[in-house]
Amino acid sequence: MSEPRLRAEGLACGYGRGLPDVLTDVDLTVESGEVLALLGPNGSGKTTLLRTLARLLPPRAGSVRVDGEDAWRRGRAWTHRRVAIALQDDPQGSRLTVDEVVRLGRAAHRGWWLPMTHDDGAVVDRVLERTRLAAMRDRPVDRLSAGEWQRVVLAQALAQEPRVLLLDEPTAHLDWNFQSEILELVDHLARDQGLAVVVSLHDLNQASTWADRIALLAEGRLLAIGEPDAVLTADILGRAYRCPVLVDRHPLTGTPMVLPTPRTRRPNEPVRMP
Repeated sequence: MSEPRLRAEGLACGYGRGLPDVLTDVDLTVESGEVLALLGPNGSGKTTLLRTLARLLPPRAGSVRVDGEDAWRRGRAWTHRRVAIALQDDPQGSRLTVDEVVRLGRAAHRGWWLPMTHDDGAVVDRVLERTRLAAMRDRPVDRLSAGEWQRVVLAQALAQEPRVLLLDEPTAHLDWNFQSEILELVDHLARDQGLAVVVSLHDLNQASTWADRIALLAEGRLLAIGEPDAVLTADILGRAYRCPVLVDRHPLTGTPMVLPTPRTRRPNEPVRMP
């Protein structure tokens, strides 16, 4: 039986000596071609887990394996040629162009000082086309919209030619059109290129729609993991978010659809504005 593309075993994550763990005893796998959504309340450790999976934050316990190899034993360069992470960032003040930011993704293969080769340039061109950024490659990134910048961050990660793609809330602060565009692109990358994708999201219904499986973080641990039907239940979500929810079915897709339950007014009672 072949190893999954990404595996975390007994993972404990945290910051600073003497501070408590953010997460403990996390076990998860992600297969090639699969999208795993990370959900959980604010402060539940989604970004912390992504940083540990990307070999940016050393685990306090446990291991991270990529294609069966321990990422922390193989070294940073080895891991960064296989695992790419797109973190939330702010381009304000940057004088770089779209093309220059995306080219930085090739450093995982070329180092910081070696010149770009023809093959490196071909990878960048291909990524810019895939993310619909080719027409704006010479535009300074501080003049981009939020949706365009999210595509640039994703393109830089793809320029690494990774096997594992980690995305930290790629739909944050975007309107519905850009959210759907980003998630549809992520879905195609998993299906067409066989990437193992881990994406943290706040929107439970986006996870239900786009993810193959969901990992729900709460209370300092992995509270539940599985297909959307198994994780997005009123009982499990109520425990994680400490509020009542209603779980119904999407009328077109049949996937779980999560709605908040009002706590201070009766059904059908109009909302009173202050």
